[in-house]
Amino acid sequence: MLKILFKKIKNFTLTFLEKSISINYIFFSFFLLIISFCSTYQTSLLFGFYSLMQAIVLLILCIFLLNKIKSNFFKKLFIGLSFFALLAYIVNFILVGLINQSLIFGLNILLSGGFKNLLVTIRAINLNFTMYLFIILAIIVLPLSGIFLYFITNKLCLKKPLILKKKYLFSTFISAIVMLFLIDASLKFKNIDYINKNQKRLPLGFTFISPTKKLINFNSSLKPIRDEKKLLNEINQKDLTIEKKPNIFIFVTETLRKDYITQDIAPNIFNFSEENISFNTSYSAANASPISWYSIFHSNHPIYWSKAEQNLEFGSLPLNILKKAGYKINVLSSAELQYFNLDKLIFGKNLSLIDNLTDFSHTSSTASIRDSMTIDVLLKDLNNKDKQNSNVFIIFLDSTHSEYSWTPDFEPKFLPYAQNINYLGLSHLRNDLDLIKNRYKNAISYVDHLFNKFLTALKNNNLYDNSLIVFTADHGEEFFEDGALFHGSQLSDFQLQIPIIYKLIDNDKKPTQITTHIDIFPTIFSQIFPNENFDDFYDGKSIFNEKRSPYTISANQRGNLTPNELLITRNETKLSGRITHQNKNMRFEVDSFQNIDEEDIEFEINQALKDLIQ
Repeated sequence: MLKILFKKIKNFTLTFLEKSISINYIFFSFFLLIISFCSTYQTSLLFGFYSLMQAIVLLILCIFLLNKIKSNFFKKLFIGLSFFALLAYIVNFILVGLINQSLIFGLNILLSGGFKNLLVTIRAINLNFTMYLFIILAIIVLPLSGIFLYFITNKLCLKKPLILKKKYLFSTFISAIVMLFLIDASLKFKNIDYINKNQKRLPLGFTFISPTKKLINFNSSLKPIRDEKKLLNEINQKDLTIEKKPNIFIFVTETLRKDYITQDIAPNIFNFSEENISFNTSYSAANASPISWYSIFHSNHPIYWSKAEQNLEFGSLPLNILKKAGYKINVLSSAELQYFNLDKLIFGKNLSLIDNLTDFSHTSSTASIRDSMTIDVLLKDLNNKDKQNSNVFIIFLDSTHSEYSWTPDFEPKFLPYAQNINYLGLSHLRNDLDLIKNRYKNAISYVDHLFNKFLTALKNNNLYDNSLIVFTADHGEEFFEDGALFHGSQLSDFQLQIPIIYKLIDNDKKPTQITTHIDIFPTIFSQIFPNENFDDFYDGKSIFNEKRSPYTISANQRGNLTPNELLITRNETKLSGRITHQNKNMRFEVDSFQNIDEEDIEFEINQALKDLIQ
């Protein structure tokens, strides 16, 4: 039976391979040219050859499939879809050049939160009209152009046909596969950073054989997220009555990196930091807003973000504590609060924690106009005698995000600056990068101007001395210093180091010199509730707590998925990698490390994660 089956397969294969096939060599040469260019541009010689082999494998598969399709309709459909694939390669080429991440990474961010979040995300990105128009035209025009190109080139090829036996194509296909596996075998001996840097450009986006990584194994799992209802019950049983309830102001500015807070760019914020408490090293919890906002307002490590987003109902535990103590919560936002359901995650179902909400996120497509309106409302509140104590003001500013903006009445200091951002030109040619930086600096200067208006009004109303103020950012911004542009793509210091500045009341304690987002509310509570200890309620610790961990943990975004790629820092030590198998036999795969001996890596990771492991 098996012999008969084998004989039939053998006969079919030999008959199939002896058949000839006519090839539209102009069309497929164009296809090969585009894919090869997108996958080999600015890559190493070895990966350039590897990309070419993968492209040839894909192209031969397309030739065989197209040859099998007899229906004219399905042939057009196949060609149209193939040009969608070509568009994907072009977009991948642009994304790798811009953010050092692949199209798969970008699609995960856009689509993982569902259709509603997709619309919010598109609105929050603040792309200019030209880019939206280009994207729409590319999606419509490119597949139609592909169909037209195929049939025109097919007519040309019929005049000088290229007819090959299938066995020659099949031999080339097999040879390319063998060559790929041989290169894969050699890559086992290459540096992991070298492989990670190059494989994002590959036509398939990956190598077949993964490089060996250093693994740290734990005989336990990650601690589960804290029981929200149990903690709220404990809070409700506490007597949190306090006589003095100074106003608390928390500014969360979008996309503001720490080293741009200078006397030249942001003099008012810089002087504010010099006069109060700032840090040599201050890290964001993540390189993207949703995770950072979660860590700020829940005071928990970023690895719990997705579980919190899916399971929590009653909003920020620290805000619940302040509500229990008699504070009113006032939210003034220029930024998009609905992004990944952050409004519910931070302020509870139906925004139950908010007493007064002023949301300008939909009033204008220009962030600076929204920011100006937000600060104007805040200044009016400062003149309201009913709001001069016992209030928390949470202010979200957005001018420093994406297109970077300021209002027409604000005179930009840094000239010349880019009138808009040409993402295509920036992706590989680095066109106008200095002009983009100047635009970013002007947007920071504008936020600095708005913050100064707030400080001046606070002082004029004699509220400054008795107010507690926190100024921070959700994450930083990169300008190709580490191979990427903007944020949300990789765990570099430029995307993670942000200002965290405290103006406290009558404080004489010495703070730590390294901090992160999760420490903000514990530090506020050290002032408001000096006799209460909430350390078991969250991961963060006050900047004055002598038992605090010397490690900071920051996460790379993964859309709606659990963030598992981490950067662990302690002084000058840096470790990056990813947690796998969080629920059982957890392990940490090390991607890179700096200023640490390899034999000390396991100890450092165990120390950094010891409070998170059960």
